[in-house]
Amino acid sequence: MVRKFQHRALLYNSITKEFGAVRQARERDGVIIYEVAVPKDGKTWVGFYLSDWPEDALVLSDNENLKSSMLEMSDSNLLT
Repeated sequence: MVRKFQHRALLYNSITKEFGAVRQARERDGVIIYEVAVPKDGKTWVGFYLSDWPEDALVLSDNENLKSSMLEMSDSNLLT
């Protein structure tokens, strides 16, 4: 399985119009699916939920607010 995105990559989903961070990846029926942490408020990682996103809907994100708050959350279970 050749993945386009790595663990902790910040992504944008063009289908759901959400940002998220990669926790893990797997292959299902020939499609790479990423388990992604998605911020509940869209702005910080204080609360998040998990969602499965298909690789073909994703691009790397440059959302500075989420990138900086991701560093603050490095000790949490956000990306484990």
